[in-house]
Amino acid sequence: MNVTSDPFPHLVVEGWWSAELLQAVLAEFPDPAAPGWKRYDGDRERKLEGAQRLWGPRTWDLLDEIRQRGPELAEAFGLPDLHMETVGGGYHLIEPGGLLDVHYDFNRSPRTGRFRRLNLLVYLNEDWQDPGGHLELWDAEKRVVDIAPEFNRTAVFATSDRSWHGHPHPAQRVRRSVAAYFYTREPPPDYVGDHSTVWHAGASS
Repeated sequence: MNVTSDPFPHLVVEGWWSAELLQAVLAEFPDPAAPGWKRYDGDRERKLEGAQRLWGPRTWDLLDEIRQRGPELAEAFGLPDLHMETVGGGYHLIEPGGLLDVHYDFNRSPRTGRFRRLNLLVYLNEDWQDPGGHLELWDAEKRVVDIAPEFNRTAVFATSDRSWHGHPHPAQRVRRSVAAYFYTREPPPDYVGDHSTVWHAGASS
């Protein structure tokens, strides 16, 4: 796997999963109006999160396959043993006009206390022609990488106090993905303390 370091360690993989499996996962996504979604509707994030109670059996299959990638990802990113968790992950659904402003993430698991090291996002959007809804990776000042959320494209990136990312430009269509996060028992070498989500001061849409 080819990990790129600019603006922080990340990789983008095409076709990592069975297309049949991802089509089945897509078919399991509940309607946005279905009960059970956690809805965010603020200035910096307008999105839906769907936790375990919404997942179908093929979604569990996908997450199991993601979990099995842990050793491969640990080697690629030069990390210790990784443990997958899905707090804040699982189904992500962005309705038209939704967004996630540029930020870096909370760094400790509220469930286990482990230290967050990688985000993994599997996109489920066929023929993405919309100029909005792209994942952006930023340095301290500006966008460096732009990733369209195409079907069977997977983005993996290190999580740290400089891993600025988001999709700040709203799309005109529904955007679906599955997210999982990898943690280590020991803190990273540059760890300075716990924090929640930190928003980029200059990136608000």
